[in-house]
Amino acid sequence: MYVENVVKQKGNVRIKTKGLIKTTTILDSLKSKGILEIEVDFDKSRIVEHDLAARSANPEHYMSSANNVWSSATTASPVKESKLTSIVNAGQHQEALVDADKLYIQAKNVQKDFVATLRSGSTPNIEHLSKLSQDIIDSVFDNVDALSCLLMLKDSNEYLAEHAINCAILLTMFASSKGMSKAEIEDLTLAGLLMDIGMASLPQDLVDKSTELNETDWAMLRSHVDIGIEIVERFSDAQPIVLDVIANHHERVDGSGYPKAKTLSEISVYSQMAAIVDCYDAMISNRHHQRSVTATAALHQLESDETLDSDLVNEFINAIGLHPVGSLVQLQSQQLGIVSQRNSKQPLNPIVMIFYSMQKQLHTAVHRVDLNQSDDYILTGVRPEEFSMNLDKFFKSVFLPQ
Repeated sequence: MYVENVVKQKGNVRIKTKGLIKTTTILDSLKSKGILEIEVDFDKSRIVEHDLAARSANPEHYMSSANNVWSSATTASPVKESKLTSIVNAGQHQEALVDADKLYIQAKNVQKDFVATLRSGSTPNIEHLSKLSQDIIDSVFDNVDALSCLLMLKDSNEYLAEHAINCAILLTMFASSKGMSKAEIEDLTLAGLLMDIGMASLPQDLVDKSTELNETDWAMLRSHVDIGIEIVERFSDAQPIVLDVIANHHERVDGSGYPKAKTLSEISVYSQMAAIVDCYDAMISNRHHQRSVTATAALHQLESDETLDSDLVNEFINAIGLHPVGSLVQLQSQQLGIVSQRNSKQPLNPIVMIFYSMQKQLHTAVHRVDLNQSDDYILTGVRPEEFSMNLDKFFKSVFLPQ
């Protein structure tokens, strides 16, 4: 079998080169060093084509020989089969994470270039954002957990760019979960990238202000809605949904929003969805004037917010999960982990990458736990700052190896 990566181990052994394991002696050597699970690439393994098809039809047969061909002489236990599937799935998920990370970095650059062009007084190319929105949609549909995993990695100095991208991702997830049409999903994703674009024309010291805003500050800040509409109307092909979301994502169903204090019947479902997404990402982000809350706490706040439509809030929670991917959680076993994949059938039991013992106050070897197959469970969400943790640096060192 062709070994790509170590998935689970007791120690800290690193495989320096990928390659074929041709003998049981090498396999025994890996096991003796504490390696428990490995990721196998079947496409690169020396497996005869007809035997691979036979194994798919008869999964009890397990591979067993020095020449790496299928043999019916040895039958795998259900546990081994389950672990093998888990290893392959974990490997595929990590590849998707690497691709998603590249897209997220590219997205930030595109968004920042767009804003910089606006600030220079020029008219940016909307096609760049349209292409980006399509890439986000494709990534969400390919592996929704991979891209959404990156939503929790925050840089307060790049809030505007990250907020725009995160809103686009969340709106894609939300709209697809609701079964909206392809055209609606495309327009909502682009709307997420553009709904706060008017902020780019406001004074930077106002956007970055960490002290309490006065009435003049608020009036200027709220003007970003009209500025945003004016900017996007420069583009002749601006879609009605995009303009609607820019104009109304700060309106609230009880009439407490701005700029026109509209009520429920006057606000489209698109703008109501954007309002929910906008509030959620703002709450889980550290900003100059506000400390972030956990994803779980943010969802609870959304549930109790009477200015938002409660049915839509519940649909949003169903779309992203009770324990959103990428969030830091504390388990009943007094360990910390990062939610890496959702479990649609058992939303309280996602797959978690555990890396820290609260009892020992030490980082541990990272191991993957499917809570649906474990007695352990999530107690609560936690903030990285509570443990002096650089979540961005840790996440990338574990999930996105160079």
